[in-house]
Amino acid sequence: MNKGERTKNYIIEKSSSLFNRNGYKSTSISEIMAATGLKKGGIYNHFENKDDLAKASFSYALNTLKNNYVEAVTSKKTAIEQFNAFISVFKTLIQDEVIMGGCPLMNAAIEADDSKVEFEDLIKEGFTGLIKLIKGIIQHGKNQNEINNAVDADQMAVFILSSLEGALALSRLYKDEGYLEMIILQIKANLF
Repeated sequence: MNKGERTKNYIIEKSSSLFNRNGYKSTSISEIMAATGLKKGGIYNHFENKDDLAKASFSYALNTLKNNYVEAVTSKKTAIEQFNAFISVFKTLIQDEVIMGGCPLMNAAIEADDSKVEFEDLIKEGFTGLIKLIKGIIQHGKNQNEINNAVDADQMAVFILSSLEGALALSRLYKDEGYLEMIILQIKANLF
C-alpha cells in the first residue's frame, strides 16, 4: 500500500466515526479536517466531494461490522452459539467498541429517510446481509432440531433485526442496556 492509499484509508477511518455519530449531512469538512489533521485539499485529493467520502466511510463502517458478525458467527457450531455470538457483536454497538455512534445501518437508514443520501443502495444491502445472516442461523437451528420447524426463518429474521435495532435505540437513548437484554430474552424464548 502506497502513501496515497494509506492517507485515503486514514481519512475514511477517521471520517467514519464522525459521520456515524453526527450524521452524513451534518458532519462538516472542517470537522473532518480537525479529526484527520489534513487540509481541505489533502482530503479532496482523494475524494471527489463530501458525498464520495461519506459513501466510502459508510462502506468502511458496514464492512467492519459485517466482518465482525461473520467472524463471530462462523466460528460457532450450534445455532444457540451462533446467535449468542451475533448478539455479542451487536452489543458492542451500545458501548461504541467497534464503531462510534451506534449502528451505522440504523443511523444511515434514519438519515436516508429524512434526506437523500447517495448510498441508500448500500444501506439496503447491509440490512439484507444481516437478515440473511440471521436467517442462516435460524435455518441451521431448524436443520439441527435446535429451533422449532414451525418458525418461519424469513419472518423471524426480520423480527429479530427490527427488535434488536429498536432495543439498541432505546438502550442508547436511556443509557440502559436493560432494554436490549429484555428483547434478547424474548427472542431466545421464541427461538430456542
